[in-house]
Amino acid sequence: MRQERHVGYEIKALSNLLRRKVLERTCTPEGERDDFTEMQVKLLGFLCHNRDQEICQKDIEEAFYIRRSTASRLLKRLEAQGFIVRQSVERDARLKRVTTTPKADALHQKIIDRINSVEDLLTQGLSQTEVEQFLSTVEKLKQNLL
Repeated sequence: MRQERHVGYEIKALSNLLRRKVLERTCTPEGERDDFTEMQVKLLGFLCHNRDQEICQKDIEEAFYIRRSTASRLLKRLEAQGFIVRQSVERDARLKRVTTTPKADALHQKIIDRINSVEDLLTQGLSQTEVEQFLSTVEKLKQNLL
């Protein structure tokens, strides 16, 4: 019996496989997993990619569509772990600029290396033309859903 294939189902299946592979790569050789949530990793990436800008908690709330309480808990944990520092802004002492520490920068590089490793695995055996066509198709799919 042949089952009909659906684009949405295949995208979800691919997403599940990709997430599993990324999580597999976050484990140490001893099988221990890094103690970071996906949101913490995304936030550190956001801060590292925008280090030339003044990022405050409000910017994080808006960028990730999260509540003030969620952003506050997230930042407190990262600060306690030594990944970020919050410093007063000259123009308004109530505002705190959020910046990464060298510890966060090192972790971010490690994460970038993992992403590149998974990307290499994912695109193995595909030509540059095939990758570009896939990305073009994905863009059309995304536009269809907007």
